[in-house]
Amino acid sequence: MTAEWLSRIPFIISHQDSVPQRVERSDVFEIFPIKIGSYIFTHEHKTCLKQLCFDIIDKYRNNSEYSIQSNGYLTHYFDPILNINSSLLDYPGFETFHTWIKRCSIDYINNTLGCDCGDDVVITQCWINECSKGGSQTPHTHKNSLISGTYFVNFIPEMHAPLTFIKPTMAGTPYLELERNNTTCSNDSETSVKPYEGALLLWESHLVHAHSSLSNNADKRISISFNVMPKTLPGIYGFKLIKI
Repeated sequence: MTAEWLSRIPFIISHQDSVPQRVERSDVFEIFPIKIGSYIFTHEHKTCLKQLCFDIIDKYRNNSEYSIQSNGYLTHYFDPILNINSSLLDYPGFETFHTWIKRCSIDYINNTLGCDCGDDVVITQCWINECSKGGSQTPHTHKNSLISGTYFVNFIPEMHAPLTFIKPTMAGTPYLELERNNTTCSNDSETSVKPYEGALLLWESHLVHAHSSLSNNADKRISISFNVMPKTLPGIYGFKLIKI
């Protein structure tokens, strides 16, 4: 039977194939979840840290060596852009906070992500963010880092913008996109996490995050952000990090 002869045979759908079959979904499996860690600073330390951050903001607000504005509303203090060797954690009074975020990061890496970072990590950068009413943070990631975190120093859930995480996309063309008839965790492009004062959120540094001006309706949205790397990367190709 030649290919030319086959091409002249009409395509016929059998009666059995044309009958709609009943669809029974047996199960749905959600795989590859993105896990955000959440930790709470004790009330006593939270109160002292908040006052310390307010003092730093008042002291360095107009000092270009320690503060920088990324737009008309958002100011960073001790940002590594100003001095790569400068860290907020070197400022007197942050010793307890430094130890705590290291312990939280180790727990997140080892127990939430199920990875092995050993028993110590390095906080490579740490800085304060102060956002005024109507301010925002553009979507971004933290390069050259394994884990990133934000601690909420002064945050009013009803007034300040939540932290929004944007779903990672796989590059490649062409692709098809269907219209959504409802929103689920599978097709939602972003998710906002509304924390509260004294809360710390940890996530993998490649995850895009931001906060919107539309929901930032009060001044003094103050947070501390930082990046984390394991001090030792275990394994046959492992190595140790030294912060310069």
